[in-house]
Amino acid sequence: MRQPFSTLEAAARALCSGSISSRELVAAAHADADLLDPLLGVYATRFTEESYAAAQAADALPPAERPLLHGLPLAIKDNLAACEGPVTAQSPAHDPGWWRGEDAPAVAGLRAAGAVVLGKTTMAEYAMGRPDPAHDFPVPRNPWDPERWTGGSSTGNGAGLAAGLFLGALGSDTSGSVRLPAALCGATGLKTTYGLLPLDGCLPLSASQDVLGPMAVTARDCALLLVALLDATATDVAGPTPAGVPRAREAFARAEAYGLPTCRPADLAALLAAPADAADLHGVRIGVPYELADGPGVTDGCRAAFHAALDDLRQLGAETREFALPEFRGLSVVNGLTMLAEAFAAHGDRLTADWTGHGRAFRRLAAAGGLVPAHRYLRAQQLRTRLTSALRTRMSDAGIDLIATPTWPAPARPYTDEALPGAELNLTAAWNPTGFPALALPMGFESGLPLSLQLVGRPWSEPALLTAGAAYQSATTWHLRRATPDPACTPSPVPDPDRAWPPARPTPGDTSQRTSGSSPDVPEAAALAALGIAPEPPDLATITAINQGLLSVEF
Repeated sequence: MRQPFSTLEAAARALCSGSISSRELVAAAHADADLLDPLLGVYATRFTEESYAAAQAADALPPAERPLLHGLPLAIKDNLAACEGPVTAQSPAHDPGWWRGEDAPAVAGLRAAGAVVLGKTTMAEYAMGRPDPAHDFPVPRNPWDPERWTGGSSTGNGAGLAAGLFLGALGSDTSGSVRLPAALCGATGLKTTYGLLPLDGCLPLSASQDVLGPMAVTARDCALLLVALLDATATDVAGPTPAGVPRAREAFARAEAYGLPTCRPADLAALLAAPADAADLHGVRIGVPYELADGPGVTDGCRAAFHAALDDLRQLGAETREFALPEFRGLSVVNGLTMLAEAFAAHGDRLTADWTGHGRAFRRLAAAGGLVPAHRYLRAQQLRTRLTSALRTRMSDAGIDLIATPTWPAPARPYTDEALPGAELNLTAAWNPTGFPALALPMGFESGLPLSLQLVGRPWSEPALLTAGAAYQSATTWHLRRATPDPACTPSPVPDPDRAWPPARPTPGDTSQRTSGSSPDVPEAAALAALGIAPEPPDLATITAINQGLLSVEF
């Protein structure tokens, strides 16, 4: 690889000292992409000419006028608007005119801080599901093993960071979409507090749960990006914001009025001003839900790495204590039901107008969201409020500052090993309905594949989260390991999701055909028809399975 630095912070220092130019960094990034992107599928679109022009402009600035991210090349997930080209959201059905020629405020904020945008990265279609091999979009590959998935939905960000194609990126997170790719690819990713960063110019998936978040090599790098984003967006952002989502400036004022903690750029800047090895977590109390970390679905390697990470945190001065999470299952259910229902609300008109133009994973999940009854959605929101309030109270009463779990219970799956939604233990989804911030940090390897630690804080506690993450990374080196994929390797094609269709003929007396969704007289078929959707049998089978899973949960 030609990337000369291992972290964004190191590259920023070199730019400040004049030992390297922005153009050289951009050239190295594009050279790496030329070599590895055909294998890894990191980019949906590269802005080659525009990034060179931006780098040249950055290099021409006098030192006294250079902003925080001066000349640093970054990547942007392709559900965020950037003026160089259209948003595709990895969907052939998306309108290329949406926000065309404009920057999302968060992207504009990174540019205002001096960043150079290299291009838009690949993602799950509309931030949900897995790649459909029937489409022509690049297939994201995990640099540690190209036969495996990167995690989603910020897939290209995770792969690009792991392979060193760039040192920082901006993604979005609705059920783990920043943290999961970070976990499976060995990067660091921050899910921010709900409402901290503006969502204007970001295609919605679940409006009440979507957040933006930085992804990078280290927690300090994430802090650097977040400082820039807050500096730019906390003061003045044009355009509408979804109801109930405060601007950062308004959130700060509201929190201060009630005497609550806030996340200010100055707090993060203090973290960056401290030496990287000034690690001290004395006084930090970390709650550990051992029933999750040691429970079913967590691999032996992940469990061992997690306990080793807890040891590292204790050696840094943190206190760990058992802290059960009875709210976890209910919040996970709320996340899935809310995400699917709101996804259909956001994309249902387009979906019914062009069913086959959407990938199979996305259209099946979104269609299942269209079957969620209004009363069940409202009950989920009531449960969400009750459980979030209970958890905040219990954390406060127990004096818990952070909660620690694995980010994901196992290493990356092969593309050939696909599970239905809900079939895996998901340790990221529960935190989106709460709005709490969460940080994914590399914590080890199993069978040569990355494992990840997740730290969760109370709302607006990003400085505390990132400080803890930086302290942990000062005592470990997992985050500095880079994948070295062979650009000449030829991975297997991604399997067709319908390769096992049609299902085996049922034996006499077997009632499984009812639940397979293969019969047109199942209730789901009639409900979908009322929505204007007439799915083929494989679609109907999967939609039925997802819907029945949602209906089987009592709350």
